[in-house]
Amino acid sequence: MLTWFPSPYPDELFYSVLCRYYLSSGIKEHYLVKKQLFGTKAGVKMATLYPNATVHAALLQLPDGVFDERDMILRHTPFLYYARMYPQEEREVLLDDLVQGRSRTPTHLWKTFPKDNYALRYCPSCVQEDTQIYGEPYYHVEHQIPLSSVCVRHKCRLKQIAVDNPRLALNNRFYPLGTVETAREPDMDVTPAELQVSGLVREYWKLPASVSPPACNNLYQTLLNGGYMNIVRQNGLNIDRAKLYAALCGYHGAEAVKRVFGENISGTMMNRIRTWEQLLPDRYILIQAMLGLPTKTVFDPEPIRDNLKEKIERMAKQGGFYTLRQVAGELRLKHYEVNAILRYYDMDPFWREVPAGKSQTARTGILRCTVDETELERIRQYSQEMGYHCAGAFALDCVRYVMEQMGERPDSKNRERP
Repeated sequence: MLTWFPSPYPDELFYSVLCRYYLSSGIKEHYLVKKQLFGTKAGVKMATLYPNATVHAALLQLPDGVFDERDMILRHTPFLYYARMYPQEEREVLLDDLVQGRSRTPTHLWKTFPKDNYALRYCPSCVQEDTQIYGEPYYHVEHQIPLSSVCVRHKCRLKQIAVDNPRLALNNRFYPLGTVETAREPDMDVTPAELQVSGLVREYWKLPASVSPPACNNLYQTLLNGGYMNIVRQNGLNIDRAKLYAALCGYHGAEAVKRVFGENISGTMMNRIRTWEQLLPDRYILIQAMLGLPTKTVFDPEPIRDNLKEKIERMAKQGGFYTLRQVAGELRLKHYEVNAILRYYDMDPFWREVPAGKSQTARTGILRCTVDETELERIRQYSQEMGYHCAGAFALDCVRYVMEQMGERPDSKNRERP
């Protein structure tokens, strides 16, 4: 049973709290301190990016009620960042596992975590500031999330502590920030995109635990509105992935994009982004930063405007755009693209076909006739064979032909039936 344990500083990484306990214990042997902290679980890995059983094991050594395990995980580990894109119910299950001491890192995260050369990071300006305020520096949670490369508060590049074989060392040894060599001068050479991305990483982590992706996808819709739309015959609308990848490289740099997306954006990857099934936030953040979309809009349950759909709906209500050619011309699309879009939106065609050479002035009169199924099928067959897009246009041409053959004012009494 522990008789004392450090209270975490604001946004302090839980591993940093453990390091301060080690420092205050006066014991040099790391394993002995781990045994004090974790009891029978002294072999547990400590500095993992995704929290594990260390929180439960350490707080279990304290009297009940000293610290709240749930609060410790939410405020002092990157858990909320890595679980942000989960539905709330699934995130609660993951959180409950950690509170109960069941260590279970989601499978998809293993492939995305940095390899052996990744060590804990710090901001030189934060080191000086924290030392002045608290008497000692400490590791901040947001600085450890790999996608973040800049301290948002001080707008300088994060530095990495120098540790041999960091992945093994950090999981088994304590490296209090105040005892390792740190840079004194901040590196202010950062790009606006890097600062923007780091700011979004912080926002994703700081959002309330109840916030999850909504039913709508405003990020995907912003791409469609912003010129990344691709129209295909089969699926209607999707994203031009090559264009998006090139734009991301132009904004963030090819190396940064390759680390997050790989060599390209696959169709499966894009579909998972559209349906929020891409669980790591990194890809959403790079796209969001390039689009300049606020985080509030990304997680807003109210869908943003669909510019194309609204334009088509206005055209349908206004009337006058009653031929496919006119609709396509107004939208600057090909005929098949217009049809594909209507299928995507589950909308019926709102135009009428006018045969070539006929006047395209607006018509409001309606002529109805009743035919049996056999006649209707023959009319449809003839209309298709003669190149008409609908049977109504063919029937109207037939009526006009008969009227033209008989003159403008036919004498019904003298007219002979053919």
